[in-house]
Amino acid sequence: MEERETSQSKHLLLGTVSFTVCFAAWGLISAFAPHFRQQFHLSATQTAFLVAVPVLLGALARIPIGMLADRFGGRVVFTVLMFFVAVPVALVPAATSYQNLLVVAFLLGMAGSSFAVGVGYVSRWFSMESQGSALGVYGLGNIGQSAAVFLGPVVAAA
Repeated sequence: MEERETSQSKHLLLGTVSFTVCFAAWGLISAFAPHFRQQFHLSATQTAFLVAVPVLLGALARIPIGMLADRFGGRVVFTVLMFFVAVPVALVPAATSYQNLLVVAFLLGMAGSSFAVGVGYVSRWFSMESQGSALGVYGLGNIGQSAAVFLGPVVAAA
């Protein structure tokens, strides 16, 4: 029984940390939106569209990414997703135009689909009686959005 609990804790931690990292990546565009608006002389509409692009894709991608997680398993899909998301994260500072930013924002939208991966991944490790608590802990990964808003500009300034 103790081994199962250790395994549950390990997978809950892994899922929550992965979700947090993905949500931080998902929030990069909105965190830097004021900077991008100034740097690229964007209108309010352009800025709003830039911020909306990753949110929209992240929401829509949850369906197919959840299906992939059902088929291949959460660990595999989370791993592939995080490697994929690392590419646009690295490209954010290299963007030289609004159009570049839109492409990067679109790709970053995949990070928002991580929610669907982790819910299934975490749920499988817990009994029905414990899933609510486990998913509550997993949901702490939403902190990644706040981390992006707060820490992103601090790290960029360093």
